[in-house]
Amino acid sequence: MDFNPVILSIPLYFLLIGFELIHQAVTKVKSYRTNDAITNISCGITSQVTAALWGVMSIAMYQYVFEFWSVATIPVNLWTNIALFILVDFFYYWFHRASHEINFLWNTAHVVHHQSEDYNLSVALRQTSFGGVFSMLFYLPLAFMGFNTLSFLAIKGLNLIYQFWIHTEAIKKLPKWFEAIFNTPSHHRVHHGRNPKYIDRNHAGTLIIWDRMFGTFQPEEEKPTYGVTKPTNTWNPVWANILPVVDMSKQVIATPGFVNKLKVLFYKPGWQPEEQGGYQAAPEVDSTSYVKYDIHPQARMIRYILGQFIMVLAITSLFLFTQANYELPQKLLLAGFIIWSVLQLGLLLENRKNWILMEFLRILIASVVFVFLFPNQLGIGIGIGNLIVFSAWLFKAK
Repeated sequence: MDFNPVILSIPLYFLLIGFELIHQAVTKVKSYRTNDAITNISCGITSQVTAALWGVMSIAMYQYVFEFWSVATIPVNLWTNIALFILVDFFYYWFHRASHEINFLWNTAHVVHHQSEDYNLSVALRQTSFGGVFSMLFYLPLAFMGFNTLSFLAIKGLNLIYQFWIHTEAIKKLPKWFEAIFNTPSHHRVHHGRNPKYIDRNHAGTLIIWDRMFGTFQPEEEKPTYGVTKPTNTWNPVWANILPVVDMSKQVIATPGFVNKLKVLFYKPGWQPEEQGGYQAAPEVDSTSYVKYDIHPQARMIRYILGQFIMVLAITSLFLFTQANYELPQKLLLAGFIIWSVLQLGLLLENRKNWILMEFLRILIASVVFVFLFPNQLGIGIGIGNLIVFSAWLFKAK
């Protein structure tokens, strides 16, 4: 049950991001900002690390239904895999649509993915840390039908891998027949737009036919303004996950009446009772006053953060590819360090100078982590080198 095509595709993701950065350099069309891209990937890191800890619960849920409630055992062959791919995409559409139309799911399972105000391949990696268990509920009919767990995980992974490449502005329009059947960058740019005409449109994973069939399709017309209607305004990936839940909780508390509180949770985002003003639709984007959140430290500190971020990426990749080798306490410690690291680097990106002292402590612990991961001369050398080089670099950047 450790097979995960999404994790196995990590090298491909970064290769394609590299190509997109080359395209940006050649065309001089800026689609990346360092602070935003680091935050997008940091959210992806927290998502994958937390999935390594409690993702097993959602898989166990599917396996339980398959073992004890399935009405048949569907054989594995080319045709059943094609059928499974179509069905996975169908149920993904309904989960994705529900995640936009049910406030509780929006704030816990999806909003993080839409927070970036840029649109590039790094945005595809920006995922919530809480959505896995909720999404699995929508796929349980497949277990009931009799599709085995391993086949389901493989096809679901391929479905997610497909969705990576559509997060780009480098590809404009594809042939009409392809645009008519499949989800494309043009269709998905609409989905990430915060313009009222683009809100809650184009929920497809792979096949855009579901949006055409169920009335949620919107072609790309003017260039979308990306992000959410209430900007998150943080480079902290942990806070990016928590803030929407905090805001929703405050709204529930402030809403009078038990039934109305339930409606806040299960009606569309923006709903509130008439006595509080009624439904708040997405506002039009004022292009004359709209400015992206773009706080950042000086260039020397950004270079330091980028260097440490690459180190954290290396540790995370090693953790994800070797997690089966660790006991639960070791997993928890490594996961905690990784999440602390991206949180800390996010605070430094926000120019929180009072956190620099804590960064020296994190470098020290990072060196210990290297020795733990490589209990040999190589690990000790990397640990000592990390401590000396990055401490000196940080002191100079400070």
